[in-house]
Amino acid sequence: SFVIDPEGGLCYTWAALVTFAVFYNFCIVLLRIAFKEVRNELFYRMIYWPLDVISDIIYLVDILVQFRTAYRDDHGIMINTPKLLALNYCSKIPFFLDALSVFPLETTLPFTLVQPSVWFRCLRLLKWHCVLRFFVISDLRTNKPNRLRVVKLALYLGLALHWVACGYYMISEYEGLGSNSWVYPEASGEDGKKYIKSLYWSILTLTTIGETPEPSTNLEHVFTSAMFLFGIFVFAAVVGNVGDVISNMNAARTDFQTKMDYIKSYMEHHKVPEDLQNRAKRWAYYAWSRHSDALGMLPLRLRAELAIHVHLATLKKVKIFKDCDEGLLCELVLKLRPQIFSPGDYICRCGEIGREMYIINHGKVEVVVPDSTTGEKIVVASLTEGNYFGEISLLRLDEGRNRRSADVRSVGYSELLWLSQKDLMSELYSRVMHVVV
Repeated sequence: SFVIDPEGGLCYTWAALVTFAVFYNFCIVLLRIAFKEVRNELFYRMIYWPLDVISDIIYLVDILVQFRTAYRDDHGIMINTPKLLALNYCSKIPFFLDALSVFPLETTLPFTLVQPSVWFRCLRLLKWHCVLRFFVISDLRTNKPNRLRVVKLALYLGLALHWVACGYYMISEYEGLGSNSWVYPEASGEDGKKYIKSLYWSILTLTTIGETPEPSTNLEHVFTSAMFLFGIFVFAAVVGNVGDVISNMNAARTDFQTKMDYIKSYMEHHKVPEDLQNRAKRWAYYAWSRHSDALGMLPLRLRAELAIHVHLATLKKVKIFKDCDEGLLCELVLKLRPQIFSPGDYICRCGEIGREMYIINHGKVEVVVPDSTTGEKIVVASLTEGNYFGEISLLRLDEGRNRRSADVRSVGYSELLWLSQKDLMSELYSRVMHVVV
């Protein structure tokens, strides 16, 4: 059955198309609500009705696409079973937002005597989460993150100016065109001029330049005051003050994005192949999402207590440590080192010299051996959290050259803890010397 790779180019291209449709609705819906000429005149209806149909089709198809889009589970394993994909999508909030955003389908009644209200199309705005998801994916894929953020800021700013302009004209029409100096003058002239003058008022207000007429009614005072406050926020966002506040509130992500920007620039400068770039970026994002260095802020003693609490029980299950003193096991737990493997990475190969053992902290790995007759690789075991392998490598057998008896590869993203033979022997030596002394 056909399943879409969420990390592939096809999925990204479709996300871009959906984002375009969402932006179209965010721009056109309020424009039609505010300006009755755009809403009622046949000329405008001949333009926006086909676009409405196209955007509605994109919305509907997107629901089908989401039912067939694979995803990674908590272990980083790609899930592509159609039934599981459908259950996962239906259990998420975006599914309900997507379903609401396509109803009612007023485009099924074009050019009839019964014209549905344009307010119905406000439900199309519920799909804004697709825009946010698209920019998150774009930030992951792009090698020019700063340019992307500038484009995103410009789009948000333009959308805000457009909405305020439409809101100003709607209030002017409600108060009565030309009824005072604040509202839009008496209706006259071209339709485009009405929007341009309303947009001009929006720009003056949001940029806090002022020089707008004094409001007269309570509604005009409230709207103008709200727009001035909103304009201060927009201005602060443009100059970067809001960005600094957000960065301070989310310092960990900001630091990660800074490191990722450097990595992206490095790979771009050295013309690293795109496939290798994507693997490196996906690994970095997964490692960051697992908070692999989050414990670094804790003091050493507290980190040791946490490590013992989390990993001591697992280490006791290893046969060669079964009858060991708990003090020795606590010391060995502190010597465990984390390492993350990407999907398909080989952790160890058959025949190579083993010098460490591994404990699976998160994820899933497969033990693979070649068939004795055909030579084809066969999966003989699957190991998950709490399992371990390679413990025989810690023993100095065969003059210390212990050969691996099978290949072990990661199924999804796997976080393993490894203990080296050197660390084990060093700890045993120190304890023996302590007893001798």
